[in-house]
Amino acid sequence: MRGSPRPPRAPGAALVLLALSRAASASNPLEYPDNGSAAFSRGGAWLAVANEPIATHYNPAGLATQASGFSIEQQLAFPHTCFDRRGPGDTFVGPSDVGTPIYQYRKVCNARGGFPNAIPSLSIVWRATSRLGFGIAVVPPATYGSAQGQLPPLATGFDTQMGTAKALPAPYRYMQLEQQSTILFPTVGVGWEPLRGLRLGAAFISGIGVIDLSTAGVSSLGTNDAKGDHMTDDSLSTLHTEDLFVPGVVLSLHASVTRHVDVAVWGRYLDAIRASHGSLDVTQQAYNGNGGVNPPCAGALDASGKTTYTGCSANQSVPNHFGNAVTRFEYRIPPELRAGLRFHGPREQPRATGDDVPVRDPLHDDLFDVEVDGSYTWNSLASVTVVRFPSGAGLLPTNPTGVPVPPDADRPTGYQDSLGLRVGGQWNAVRDLVGIRAGGWLETRSQDPALLTVDPVGAFRFGFGGGVVFRYHYLDVSLGYQRHASLGLDNHGDGSLRAPAGVSANGMPFMVLDPPGTPASERTAYRTIHAVNGGSVTFDANVFTLGGVARF
Repeated sequence: MRGSPRPPRAPGAALVLLALSRAASASNPLEYPDNGSAAFSRGGAWLAVANEPIATHYNPAGLATQASGFSIEQQLAFPHTCFDRRGPGDTFVGPSDVGTPIYQYRKVCNARGGFPNAIPSLSIVWRATSRLGFGIAVVPPATYGSAQGQLPPLATGFDTQMGTAKALPAPYRYMQLEQQSTILFPTVGVGWEPLRGLRLGAAFISGIGVIDLSTAGVSSLGTNDAKGDHMTDDSLSTLHTEDLFVPGVVLSLHASVTRHVDVAVWGRYLDAIRASHGSLDVTQQAYNGNGGVNPPCAGALDASGKTTYTGCSANQSVPNHFGNAVTRFEYRIPPELRAGLRFHGPREQPRATGDDVPVRDPLHDDLFDVEVDGSYTWNSLASVTVVRFPSGAGLLPTNPTGVPVPPDADRPTGYQDSLGLRVGGQWNAVRDLVGIRAGGWLETRSQDPALLTVDPVGAFRFGFGGGVVFRYHYLDVSLGYQRHASLGLDNHGDGSLRAPAGVSANGMPFMVLDPPGTPASERTAYRTIHAVNGGSVTFDANVFTLGGVARF
């Protein structure tokens, strides 16, 4: 432990960094370890270190022993997801399995794999007294994000008659297409050291959720939906809603139980992203019988000057916009609990600085450290994403046929509670100059394979990597890399996810509705008869980090 450095003040720096920061793409409950370049480079095993401003969110107790400063950090993720759509018994299926199918799906991977998804974070800490520190942080969930165009509506399939590859409706389209949502966790925290070596922390989160996502549905079950997909009845939908206040709380403890051992405990609870408003865009007749995307119909003006689409042909897509369509949206963020144990080797002769405000600074104080963290996440509390539209007399009819928007589009997630383990450390090769970091992590399976999706992939996951920190006067610069992999998920064609459907067979309304309380995974009204997520999904990623911490 050493005294707090006092370089010249830079009061405008925080404002400049705030101006440069931008929202991160979001989001799912299955995060990787972790935001913050130091934590990331140690495989997420950083809970009991907590010596940088991002501890405002990830262990506010550590604010009580930090020097004032700010950090700006950036994760660059290159996710790689592959989906192989199959039918029961791992049989090949295609986008038009009703009638005489000639097209088949093939294994496809997300596009723009060489384009990184940027996940930034920004944090500021002020050391008020020798035992009290305050922090502000703006962090996203530690997820991979999604670049525009990574899951396009067409993907490469196979024409069995010609024996050649062919662009077809994407096999994952009912699970996800575009995902440009943004979730941020603005956090205000305080750390207090009531007794020497014992620190307590608390933080308040005022989260922001802007939801903007696209999927495919089915306008009508047609004549024999049980046989499989029938692409000419597909519709493409884009939903937009927002919740600009998602409250949450973080509580933490940090203790130096001996000169060599630190322990920490951290818990986070966030309310769901909830909304009772939002817009919906629905494109009917999205695909033609050859598997291509239909060109849009411009419509025509009627006598009142209103655009009508009654003259559109069956080979034209027809747009529909509903400005106030969402009656209920709910996306839960699972609570999480972590605990950490850190062993570090202090230098025998700490350098005195003549300052009476002690700070914890591993690059100065220690020769090395090793940490083990464990986590438990209640993913099962996010077992369904609620999406509701007007029902009864308020049904929203779509052009050109009047097929209504399904009032119940709830999506079961299949999430299961998961355990995580993180191991990492740092060797300070040159005191106050260079530190080498390394670490790894694993997370147990967090999703039922019967409800697998392409984002997130809740398989057994693991990662490993490392990094380096360089110090120049009052600036620490960190670089790091992790390789992520998973065991994938495979339901052998026996999926359980159904796509939303507007009307039942032969254009008839759904007459039998599900009783109240029916789990989303068991509902049949306003859903296809056949499952749309049969098959297997694999996931891996390369993730890089770059961050800087400046001390005042």
